[in-house]
Amino acid sequence: MYYYVYDEFVQDQKFERDLALIETRLTDLGISGKIARLALFRDATELIQDEVKKGASTVVAVGNDMTLRKVIDAVGDSGVAIAIVPLGSNDNKIASLLGVPRGVEACDVLSARIIEELDVGVVNGRRFLNELHSTNVVGVKINCDGQYDLSPMRKSVLEVRNLADADDEVPAAKPTDGKLEIVLRTPSKSWIKSKTGVTLVPVGHATISCDAPIQISIDGELFEGEEFHIEVIPNRLKVVTGRERKF
Repeated sequence: MYYYVYDEFVQDQKFERDLALIETRLTDLGISGKIARLALFRDATELIQDEVKKGASTVVAVGNDMTLRKVIDAVGDSGVAIAIVPLGSNDNKIASLLGVPRGVEACDVLSARIIEELDVGVVNGRRFLNELHSTNVVGVKINCDGQYDLSPMRKSVLEVRNLADADDEVPAAKPTDGKLEIVLRTPSKSWIKSKTGVTLVPVGHATISCDAPIQISIDGELFEGEEFHIEVIPNRLKVVTGRERKF
């Protein structure tokens, strides 16, 4: 049984046509199901967990990356599959990495039901699929697997990646290798030109600690704190992916 979780923002009138097309296509494919519409005072976790207990086998986030994060937190260790039907032009990075197109075309990916068992990252009890990200980090200590510390001496960009695309400086992070990747990008200056030094360390768990609160983004959602405990749980999430997935 499919359970579709509509985020609050997709209920805006500008998405009315998109939702109509999606619902028609899902019916044509024989995978329509119960719909939950999130609102300010509705607890997504409670709604989803109730439906999982009633037999939902696939929970589909209809929205963006933050919608998917709500679903990931809610399904927990239930073992049900999760999927996304991305809408809107912003905050759909994870859907792109999973090979899921925006709008009605995502329905065909959902129907094909290619399921991958992916690692999931956990930071202070909150799960993430993509990455933790913080800018202008300095004066922090990053303990890696309880064995050694990293301490950037200049302002750096800190990433802890689980599912991430390659760029000019680092390869893609694979969410199937049982590891997270700590990436520090530290700008330095040579006599010729500015450049960025990159440190990449695979870890199973890490602790980030600092003397003053720092802001981090967890799959697009901002949090603040002085200490973050991070670990990876291998092969924990069953995720519907597309053939164009980037891992």
